[in-house]
Amino acid sequence: MRFAARSPVDYPVKTLNQLRPILVGFRKHAGLTQEAMAQRLGISQQSYAAFEANPETASVERLFRVLRLFDVEIKLAAPQTQASQAIAETTNAMPRRSRTPAVKTASAAAPSAARKRNRATPSADEPRSKSASHRKPKENW
Repeated sequence: MRFAARSPVDYPVKTLNQLRPILVGFRKHAGLTQEAMAQRLGISQQSYAAFEANPETASVERLFRVLRLFDVEIKLAAPQTQASQAIAETTNAMPRRSRTPAVKTASAAAPSAARKRNRATPSADEPRSKSASHRKPKENW
């Protein structure tokens, strides 16, 4: 995954731990505070701070929303090795019909009945999670 700003600089990302410094760098380069980013996204500063502190747990949709504000695009690219070039050349030489991916049938994708039966159910003695009325509401962004 590469983040490409409108300048000619690319930032190759090979691990999720690299997202935080890249996001902070883009924000600071744009001259924005966390509060300003939060206002642009329509969320609280605390929510944006939590996102920026741990972006590897965020959804791809949220990551895209933030990167759009920086006018940054994401490019997914495989490194060009001899093996990947050979695969690309072979794929391009194949007739169009043989390139169609196989589709899984519903029966192959469904979990087995044995796995469904083995799911643990909480007993009456186990503590239950907080009820919906006691939970802090999450911001939907």
